[in-house]
Amino acid sequence: MKIEIINMDGERRLVVNLSGIVGFAGANRRGDVLLIQGLFNYIAGGLYPGAVGLGGEYKIPEITGLINADTYSAISEFQIQNASSLLMSHFDGRIHPANYPNRKLHSNAKRMMSITLLHIMASDAAVMQGHSDYIKGLAALQPELAAVIDQAVIS
Repeated sequence: MKIEIINMDGERRLVVNLSGIVGFAGANRRGDVLLIQGLFNYIAGGLYPGAVGLGGEYKIPEITGLINADTYSAISEFQIQNASSLLMSHFDGRIHPANYPNRKLHSNAKRMMSITLLHIMASDAAVMQGHSDYIKGLAALQPELAAVIDQAVIS
Protein backbone atom coordinates (compact mmCIF):
# COMPACT_ATOMS: atom_id res chain seq x y z
CA MET A 1 0.00 0.00 0.00
CA LYS A 2 1.24 3.46 -0.75
CA ILE A 3 0.06 7.04 -0.67
CA GLU A 4 0.57 9.17 -3.74
CA ILE A 5 -0.03 12.73 -4.86
CA ILE A 6 -2.14 12.94 -8.01
CA ASN A 7 -3.50 15.72 -10.18
CA MET A 8 -7.28 15.29 -10.35
CA ASP A 9 -9.60 17.94 -11.73
CA GLY A 10 -6.69 20.40 -11.71
CA GLU A 11 -5.98 19.92 -7.98
CA ARG A 12 -3.20 18.01 -6.29
CA ARG A 13 -4.64 15.37 -3.94
CA LEU A 14 -3.37 12.62 -1.70
CA VAL A 15 -4.70 9.20 -2.65
CA VAL A 16 -4.18 5.62 -1.55
CA ASN A 17 -2.82 3.14 -4.07
CA LEU A 18 -1.87 -0.50 -4.13
CA SER A 19 1.65 -1.90 -4.30
CA GLY A 20 0.40 -5.07 -6.00
CA ILE A 21 -2.72 -6.69 -7.42
CA VAL A 22 -5.51 -7.65 -5.01
CA GLY A 23 -7.96 -10.37 -5.99
CA PHE A 24 -7.90 -13.48 -8.13
CA ALA A 25 -4.30 -14.73 -8.56
CA GLY A 26 -2.97 -11.39 -7.30
CA ALA A 27 -0.05 -10.75 -4.96
CA ASN A 28 -2.63 -10.10 -2.21
CA ARG A 29 -0.13 -8.42 0.11
CA ARG A 30 -1.56 -7.92 3.57
CA GLY A 31 -1.39 -4.11 3.48
CA ASP A 32 -3.04 -3.98 0.06
CA VAL A 33 -5.81 -6.36 1.14
CA LEU A 34 -6.36 -4.27 4.30
CA LEU A 35 -6.67 -1.20 2.09
CA ILE A 36 -9.25 -2.73 -0.26
CA GLN A 37 -11.28 -4.14 2.64
CA GLY A 38 -11.06 -0.76 4.37
CA LEU A 39 -12.18 1.10 1.25
CA PHE A 40 -15.22 -1.15 0.85
CA ASN A 41 -16.16 -0.61 4.51
CA TYR A 42 -15.56 3.15 4.41
CA ILE A 43 -17.56 3.67 1.21
CA ALA A 44 -20.40 1.40 2.34
CA GLY A 45 -20.59 3.28 5.66
CA GLY A 46 -20.35 6.76 4.15
CA LEU A 47 -22.57 6.21 1.13
CA TYR A 48 -24.37 2.85 1.17
CA PRO A 49 -23.34 -0.78 0.48
CA GLY A 50 -24.89 -0.70 -2.99
CA ALA A 51 -22.41 2.00 -4.04
CA VAL A 52 -19.76 -0.72 -4.17
CA GLY A 53 -22.16 -3.39 -5.41
CA LEU A 54 -22.66 -5.01 -2.01
CA GLY A 55 -25.66 -5.79 0.11
CA GLY A 56 -28.10 -8.66 0.26
CA GLU A 57 -26.16 -11.89 -0.12
CA TYR A 58 -22.87 -10.06 -0.74
CA LYS A 59 -21.28 -9.05 2.55
CA ILE A 60 -18.92 -6.19 3.14
CA PRO A 61 -15.64 -7.95 3.96
CA GLU A 62 -14.19 -7.61 7.44
CA ILE A 63 -10.91 -5.69 7.64
CA THR A 64 -8.54 -8.60 8.35
CA GLY A 65 -5.81 -8.26 5.73
CA LEU A 66 -6.51 -11.83 4.64
CA ILE A 67 -7.94 -12.48 1.19
CA ASN A 68 -11.10 -14.53 1.62
CA ALA A 69 -14.39 -15.37 -0.08
CA ASP A 70 -16.08 -12.14 1.08
CA THR A 71 -13.21 -10.05 -0.30
CA TYR A 72 -13.19 -11.90 -3.63
CA SER A 73 -16.98 -11.48 -3.85
CA ALA A 74 -16.76 -7.78 -2.97
CA ILE A 75 -14.19 -7.15 -5.70
CA SER A 76 -16.24 -9.10 -8.23
CA GLU A 77 -19.53 -7.39 -7.40
CA PHE A 78 -17.86 -3.96 -7.37
CA GLN A 79 -16.51 -4.57 -10.87
CA ILE A 80 -19.77 -6.03 -12.17
CA GLN A 81 -21.90 -3.20 -10.76
CA ASN A 82 -19.50 -0.51 -12.00
CA ALA A 83 -18.43 -2.13 -15.30
CA SER A 84 -19.56 0.84 -17.40
CA SER A 85 -17.23 3.13 -15.40
CA LEU A 86 -14.16 0.89 -15.37
CA LEU A 87 -11.25 0.58 -17.77
CA MET A 88 -11.50 -3.12 -18.36
CA SER A 89 -12.63 -5.05 -21.36
CA HIS A 90 -13.82 -7.95 -19.21
CA PHE A 91 -14.40 -8.66 -15.54
CA ASP A 92 -11.25 -10.09 -13.96
CA GLY A 93 -11.89 -10.03 -10.19
CA ARG A 94 -8.64 -8.11 -9.63
CA ILE A 95 -7.86 -4.57 -8.52
CA HIS A 96 -4.62 -3.33 -10.02
CA PRO A 97 -2.35 -0.54 -8.75
CA ALA A 98 -2.63 2.67 -10.75
CA ASN A 99 0.28 4.41 -12.41
CA TYR A 100 -0.44 8.00 -11.38
CA PRO A 101 2.81 10.00 -11.86
CA ASN A 102 2.60 12.76 -14.47
CA ARG A 103 -1.05 12.06 -15.32
CA LYS A 104 -3.93 14.52 -15.21
CA LEU A 105 -7.08 12.73 -14.09
CA HIS A 106 -10.70 13.82 -14.14
CA SER A 107 -13.34 12.55 -11.73
CA ASN A 108 -15.93 12.75 -14.50
CA ALA A 109 -13.96 10.50 -16.88
CA LYS A 110 -16.14 7.92 -18.57
CA ARG A 111 -13.85 5.02 -17.63
CA MET A 112 -11.13 4.59 -15.02
CA MET A 113 -9.21 1.99 -13.07
CA SER A 114 -10.94 0.26 -10.15
CA ILE A 115 -8.59 1.81 -7.57
CA THR A 116 -9.24 5.29 -9.01
CA LEU A 117 -13.01 4.82 -8.84
CA LEU A 118 -12.64 3.60 -5.25
CA HIS A 119 -10.68 6.81 -4.48
CA ILE A 120 -13.47 8.96 -5.92
CA MET A 121 -16.14 7.02 -4.03
CA ALA A 122 -14.14 7.27 -0.79
CA SER A 123 -13.81 11.03 -1.32
CA ASP A 124 -17.59 11.24 -1.74
CA ALA A 125 -18.10 9.10 1.38
CA ALA A 126 -15.83 11.46 3.34
CA VAL A 127 -17.91 14.46 2.27
CA MET A 128 -21.11 12.66 3.29
CA GLN A 129 -19.57 12.08 6.73
CA GLY A 130 -18.50 15.72 7.07
CA HIS A 131 -14.78 15.08 6.47
CA SER A 132 -12.40 16.37 3.86
CA ASP A 133 -9.87 13.53 4.06
CA TYR A 134 -10.90 9.93 3.49
CA ILE A 135 -7.41 8.64 4.33
CA LYS A 136 -7.85 9.70 7.97
CA GLY A 137 -11.29 8.09 7.92
CA LEU A 138 -9.80 4.83 6.67
CA ALA A 139 -7.19 4.89 9.43
CA ALA A 140 -9.94 5.25 12.04
CA LEU A 141 -11.61 2.00 10.92
CA GLN A 142 -9.06 -0.50 12.20
CA PRO A 143 -5.73 -0.30 14.09
CA GLU A 144 -3.67 -2.45 11.71
CA LEU A 145 -4.94 -0.48 8.71
CA ALA A 146 -4.02 2.72 10.56
CA ALA A 147 -0.48 1.36 11.09
CA VAL A 148 -0.14 0.47 7.40
CA ILE A 149 -1.32 3.95 6.40
CA ASP A 150 1.09 5.55 8.88
CA GLN A 151 3.98 3.53 7.42
CA ALA A 152 3.12 4.35 3.81
CA VAL A 153 5.54 6.72 2.18
CA ILE A 154 4.08 9.57 0.16
CA SER A 155 5.48 9.42 -3.33
